[in-house]
Amino acid sequence: MKLYQYKDYNDYVNAQIEACKKKHKNIWVNEENINFLSEYLAFSGPLNGLCHGVRQGMEQLYFMKYLPNCKVIGTEIGDTDAAHTIKWDFNKVNNDWQNKFDFIYSNSFDHAFNPEKTINVWAGQVRSGGFIILEYDQRNEHTGEISKKCNKVDPVSVKIDELIKLIPKWIPGAKIKHVLGMPVIKCGNYQKSIIIEVP
Repeated sequence: MKLYQYKDYNDYVNAQIEACKKKHKNIWVNEENINFLSEYLAFSGPLNGLCHGVRQGMEQLYFMKYLPNCKVIGTEIGDTDAAHTIKWDFNKVNNDWQNKFDFIYSNSFDHAFNPEKTINVWAGQVRSGGFIILEYDQRNEHTGEISKKCNKVDPVSVKIDELIKLIPKWIPGAKIKHVLGMPVIKCGNYQKSIIIEVP
């Protein structure tokens, strides 16, 4: 794993906010993939979900469409007027969210400032037995093969196989429940969701 080196945390925040402004209209999430994940989660009954790094907030809208008894909010570090979205730095603890959610979904883990600390912040927001879902494709690896190497906007470079091995080390007691192939591949040779069960 490689991480981009910022001058300081403010440098990171400013880079992410600027990227949010430039990419505000970009929608990375795919509705068919969220439908697929909703079918995976549906057996759990009514759910409370949180999506991190959502820009226009389509993630939570799709989850609520396919899980009609589910309440889902999203976070975005930059200014946003997206529905059901709160301006929040996903690397930071929010005391009101501790042990609150049945699942967290993100396709933005490559934007984390410190992956180990950030995934533990997210684990603290999920009830025991709940899930963190990281949707990942080859572009998210930022190795320079099909996307830029880690940079100010995408500071984390890690291949999915390495990430799968790191997560149980980072979150004591967590386990990789499943690695699901997604129906729609947006970029590269794969599109997968890592399902992490929180202890």
